[in-house]
Order: sequence, then C-alpha cells, then structure tokens
Amino acid sequence: MSSGPVDLPELEARTMQEVRSSTRFLLRSFKGKIDELKASAGPDVQTLMRFGVDHRSASSTGRKLFGADEVRYVAIDGTCSMDQHLDLLVFYVGAFGYSGMLRFEDDEIKVGDPSPMNRSSAAVSASIPLSEEDAATVFGQRTESGTEVDIESERLPNAVMHLAEYYIALRAVSSGDQSKVVLLDRPLAGDVAHLVWSTRDLVQDHLSVLEGMETPFGAVTNFDLELARLLVANPDLKTPSPRSQLLKFAAISSLFDGAEMTLPQILDRIGSDRSHLPVLSEDLRQLDSLYHLFEEGADGEGRKFRLRPGVRDYRKRVASAALAVADHVFNPKSEHPLRIKAGPDRAERWITADDLDYLVLVLVLELTRMAWSEGVLPIGLTKDSAAAELVKAVVPLLRSSDLGAFAHPLPNFNSDKMLLQTNSVVNAASVPTPWHTVDIDAAFRTMVPVADESLPRGEARARGAYRNVIYPERMFVKTYIQLWSSRNDPAVRSHVFTFDRPAYPGFDHWGDLVVHNRDNEIDERIAPILNLREESEVTNLAMSILFKMSGEVVPEALGHNYPLFLADKKAKFVLQQSRKAYIGAVDVEMAKSDLDQQVLFSQKFRDYRSQVESKRKGGK
Repeated sequence: MSSGPVDLPELEARTMQEVRSSTRFLLRSFKGKIDELKASAGPDVQTLMRFGVDHRSASSTGRKLFGADEVRYVAIDGTCSMDQHLDLLVFYVGAFGYSGMLRFEDDEIKVGDPSPMNRSSAAVSASIPLSEEDAATVFGQRTESGTEVDIESERLPNAVMHLAEYYIALRAVSSGDQSKVVLLDRPLAGDVAHLVWSTRDLVQDHLSVLEGMETPFGAVTNFDLELARLLVANPDLKTPSPRSQLLKFAAISSLFDGAEMTLPQILDRIGSDRSHLPVLSEDLRQLDSLYHLFEEGADGEGRKFRLRPGVRDYRKRVASAALAVADHVFNPKSEHPLRIKAGPDRAERWITADDLDYLVLVLVLELTRMAWSEGVLPIGLTKDSAAAELVKAVVPLLRSSDLGAFAHPLPNFNSDKMLLQTNSVVNAASVPTPWHTVDIDAAFRTMVPVADESLPRGEARARGAYRNVIYPERMFVKTYIQLWSSRNDPAVRSHVFTFDRPAYPGFDHWGDLVVHNRDNEIDERIAPILNLREESEVTNLAMSILFKMSGEVVPEALGHNYPLFLADKKAKFVLQQSRKAYIGAVDVEMAKSDLDQQVLFSQKFRDYRSQVESKRKGGK
C-alpha cells in the first residue's frame, strides 16, 4: 500500500523532527567532549605532545644520517582516473616529482625551492584501455565460483598510481644524485600492513606474474615471493622479532651466513627461549616439506639445519623482477602495459591488480631497506586519517603499565586526529605550534589492550586485533603533527596531519614498555618503539624539514607541504590535459576497426536505462 499525496506533509514533518533531534544529540555529545578537554583532559593529552623544533640539532642529525652537508629532497604525488567508453574501460595514471636541495648549516636547515623533476624516471604515466571481458581477469576478485568484477571499482588505477609513486621514489634514491629525503603522500606502514595480507593468496596459490621470471640472480621461486612478502631483516633493530608468526623468519635469517645449527642453537642466536622449540621445529618442518630449503641432514633432535645455496639472495631476485615488470608497465614499447611474457614458458599473460599490489609491496620494502643501508629518509605524510591507536592502544597500555600519569579519562573521540585537532583549538593558548606527538610503533595499530594486574611496572598485556596477529614491531614509527597557527588568533591553525617513517637503529628507542601477548600457549614479549622519555633525533630532523616546507603562503598548502602541493597540482593538470587526448585515441582506433561495433561495444543495461530515463525527464 503506497502513501498518497495527503501523507507527504506529515512524512516531511516527521523526517525534519528526527533529523533535528539527532543533530541536537550529536552536538550535545561533542560539546561534552570539548568541556572535558577544557576542564581536565587537556593536560593529559599534552603529556603525549612535544613542542617546538630544535633546528640546530636537526641540522647536525642530517649531516650524521646522510653523511653530507647537502642532499636532495624529492616530493612525489600521483593521480588517476577511470573512464568508460562503450565496452572499454580506460584508466589513466600519472605520478610526478618536485625536487630541491637541503643544506645543513650550523644553526638550521636551508630548504631550496622545489622544481619539477624532468628525468623520464621521475615523471611516469600510463593510459590503459581494457575491455569489460578482460577487466574481469585483471582486477576481478576471485571467488569459489570463478571471478567476479565490479567495473566501478577504482582498485586498478589506484594500484598503478601507488606503483608509480614508489617507482619514482626508488629510482630517485638509486640515481646517484644524492636524493636522500623522499616525501610521499602515502602512509608507508599502512601500505605495508595492508599489502602483506592482501597478497597472501596470490603467492600461496602460485598466481604471481613474478614467479619463474629469470633475473641476473636466478629464477624467482615461490619461496622467494613468500620471503620477500614477510621477511624484513635488520639485526640492529632486532627484526624480525622471534615470536608468533615471525619466529620462522627470524630463524631463517639467522642462517643466511651459511651457518649449520641445531634448533636450540638457532633459538640462542635469535634471542629466544626454549619454550619456542616445539613451534619452531614444526614451522621448519613444514617449510622444508613445501620448499626443500635445507640441505640433507640427519633427522631427530640433534639435526643441524643449513640453508641451500642461493636462498639468501631472495630479495635480489624479487626486487629485480619487480622493477622489470614496473619498467614494462610505464614503458610498454608499443605493447599493452598490462600484458607481459612471464613464467618458465614465457607465455603472455595479464598483470593483475593483485600483481600490482605485490609490486607496490616490494618497492616500499626496498625503499625501507635503502633507508637503513644508504641513509635515506622516506616520509609518508597523510592528510586525513581515521586511525585511533594512540587513544585506543597506546594510552591504555601506558596506564596499565604505570608509565603514563593520566589523571583523567580521555574524551571518547573516534580518531586520534579528532582528539588532537579539537584539543589544539579549544586549548590553543597552551598548545603552541609546531608540535608533534611522541613517536609510536606501527605495531600498536594491531594491538587490543587486555587487563592484567599481575604484571610489574613497565609491562602490559595485549592481543592481536585480528586472529591474535600483531604487526611486526620496530619497522615503522608514526607521529601526529601540527605545524602552523595564526599569530593574531592561536585558535586559527592548520590541520593535524600524521607522518610515518622507517625506524632507525641508534635514533629510536625501545624497551621502556614491554607488551605481553599469549600465543601458541607461549607468553610472547614484544618491545615496540615508544620514544616517550627521549625524543628521536630523526623525528626532530623530519619536523624541521616539514616545518620549513609548510610556511608557503598558499591557502591549500599552509601548514601542510609545499613541494607535495606542487606535485599534486602538476599531476592533476597533466590529467586534465591528457584526458581528451587518450579518449580521442580510443575513438580513432575504434572507428578504424573492421569489427562489428554494435556487437562488441554494446551498451550495458544500466547505461541504456539511464539514457532512456534522462530523455523521458527532459521531454516533460
């Protein structure tokens, strides 16, 4: 039974009343949180904040980290679009860089003006046409019944765009022109955390385009891909940590020097106790059964493990193959960017969205390794974030460990940014800019605090947010920042942003807080980075650089980052200029085709229906 015209005034009145009532509820709730910040919670929030920048110290740290008085910075941003032309989907992706010089003087860092990076490797784009039929293969989601595709999905252009940004970044720091600081409009730790798990099935089901590819270091094996996905070793940071899902990778990395050891000897070397012996024994047995990793040896408790030759070069093989595929995507040489000959039989196949995700993961981890080995500083600057690990994980863990003196509960904001942004405005007089929060380990984002009053001071308990898995600690750290406020009215200020970067041995600190996690019936101990008592010199260096780049009097860039602003503007400008050109090129090729376009490029029903409805409405 449908409502008649006489019901509409009553329906509209009821709708308006419900909206007004709901709005009043939200406003009362928000005002209550503001009152808490003004009255009592503000000082507690400020214990997590560090004010000002020591520019002299930052300049000294820059010389120490980079080994030079002057280095180059690069700022990289990208854009993408998707158009539908009859039965063809046309994707465009572009990424562009601006660069300048950083000079480390006695008392400050001088930031040179940014200029466009004009080398071919520093500005890449790709225009990719796909038929709907092929789109199902390239970016469809595999299901038990086959492949399903959502043609409105932006997954493919986003994946190519992210690949383009990291591709430029890696090429820049490998170019030999002293590019040492890389600014990206991306969360480094967030990308790694997502891609490690989203590419799991691709590798384990032997679907990767990289598997079987020949490189100067040998053919890429399935186990190479699995190691490259999960093993990021840095002995100085004591990663990977010998716990939970990381235990077997810590053990394998300990054998890279060619040593032959028993299980107890391996545990001693990686700093683990004997409670892990049964778990490690089973893990290595399964790996050897699947991949035949170890040289033949006597079975039993006294067996000694030695890796087969070549296993340790997994990273070189995977990185070489990944860069070769990325080169093809952005320089296809008159071929389709997503068609490539791969595998032992050199058969032509599509590069799928899953493949692109894996390439992005490899490139961001390569950039991280170069940060450690070549003294590079990648900074992933994020404008908007709904993350809440500071208020939902870090603060509760500090409370339960007695490391944080929080006198009052914090207002229940749903994100860290909203809490920090609101606090900085309502308590503007006591929150001068620039400021940043204490550095927190990226592992905190996957922790859920668990009450345990039996633990001593400095220790707390948590579980993994999903299947009790906690992200690897001591790889990336994250910091919230606010860089600008008005001199006339301190409450007028820029947004709160966040940046993450790789952790650096010798600059970042851990051990103040120990987090316990019960896994495999073993009480695992996790020591995340938490620069609470002592600020990291690298964070002060990053803050100095970002602060110097945030003062350009352009409303859209004020308090953010001017070089990234320019890279974003250029990417969008090039997209606007290129869009008509690549759509026109598709039209030309379709017009020249001898194929029956009525059959091959027929309308979808929803497009047909939209056109008919539009004509009907226009004719009234």
